Amino acid sequence: MAVIMALVGAIVGSFVNVVIDRVPARQSLLRPGSHCPSCQRALRPVELVPVFSYVALRGRCRTCDAPIPRRVLLVEVATAVLFAALWIGNDRVAPAVPGGTLWTAAIAVYGCVMIALFVIDLEHRRVPNAIVLPAMGLALVMTPVLAWLAPRYAHYGVVAWVAPALPLPLAALIGQLVGGVAAFGIFWLIWRIAPQGMGAGDVKLAGFVGLLTGFPCALAAVFGSFILGGVVAAVLLLSGRVGRKTAIPFAPFLIVAAFAVMVFGDVLLAWYLRR
Repeated sequence: MAVIMALVGAIVGSFVNVVIDRVPARQSLLRPGSHCPSCQRALRPVELVPVFSYVALRGRCRTCDAPIPRRVLLVEVATAVLFAALWIGNDRVAPAVPGGTLWTAAIAVYGCVMIALFVIDLEHRRVPNAIVLPAMGLALVMTPVLAWLAPRYAHYGVVAWVAPALPLPLAALIGQLVGGVAAFGIFWLIWRIAPQGMGAGDVKLAGFVGLLTGFPCALAAVFGSFILGGVVAAVLLLSGRVGRKTAIPFAPFLIVAAFAVMVFGDVLLAWYLRR
């Protein structure tokens, strides 16, 4: 099943590549069909097999020999690994965690969104509204569903301290919403104070991330992204690859920190509270 899920993930990753290519260019995701951007030739079905077609073609168009971005292969491999890993983790964890399978499915969807935003911000220095706003809408719709069927973080933080008698699903719902507001508020404040250092897209992405991680783990995702971004920026500066005024996309750091919290947040938070 892990192998099958990896194949499914690779297929989904192929569609994620379409999103990455077309959304920044404001093109339709459906038309035209898959084609070589250099010679415009429509691709044959055998050329659309994820991962294997890239390897077989050695990363080049069969007709015009134009290079296919390596990112295409990396995204397909990343989604394949994501789906396989989530399946293995769900098989081990879900039986002991209420609603674990639902959370795993949600993480798979959110993970694909994050991969798309990660790459787009690296390539285009922007977080498109066409992706982040629908993602926020989906998170808002799914938040009460997940809070009811698979409550998380309900026993931690301000919610449990202020209203310990609240039903578990309601406490989880409040925690998720507070997480979204807190993360959005922190980034909005930074954006208002120093708009040259933070984009509006990052603010919306922070709200999305906060809804996924909940409170107080949203704070861990936010501050984790600051630490990760600072470390990477310092390494790039010391290596001479960027200058002091070089703009560095921030969304990838927030996405990496958020995904780590989504997957390991319960374990890390429980460990921290036991100290």
